[in-house]
Amino acid sequence: MTIPIRRPSPATPAPAAESKVEIIMPSQYADRRAEPRFNCDNRGALLLLPQGRAMPCRILDQSASGARISISDVNEIPAELWLIDLDTNTVRRGAAAWSMANRMGLKFNFVQKLTEGQARPAKVPEDVFAAWLKLSGQDESGPDDDGVLYFD
Repeated sequence: MTIPIRRPSPATPAPAAESKVEIIMPSQYADRRAEPRFNCDNRGALLLLPQGRAMPCRILDQSASGARISISDVNEIPAELWLIDLDTNTVRRGAAAWSMANRMGLKFNFVQKLTEGQARPAKVPEDVFAAWLKLSGQDESGPDDDGVLYFD
């Protein structure tokens, strides 16, 4: 029985001196997103649907398609959630991309800027718009009517 002999392949030519090589440093591995993120420290609320529960949060950084938030309690993450940015009057629909103890990464599929004093945009659900009005201090409905008339 004969054993085949492997011959070395011709050596790959060395790159030309004028070719450029991109060197990626370890600090660059963590942030290789398609869109740039901008650091911020915005006040926000995470609205969990269909429960309608609003949880206060801080928006740590954001881009057009996602954000990283700090939140006190991340137990159950629903399929649909809305991030309400109270400093920029913006609502964003999305889903959790990742989560850990007090942080969550979000990926958005809808963004809408809201303007004080204007009607609800057609694509923003009533629950989301009502939560934004309440959280931004624009809700003029007052406390819930309990059917009791009070006299001073």
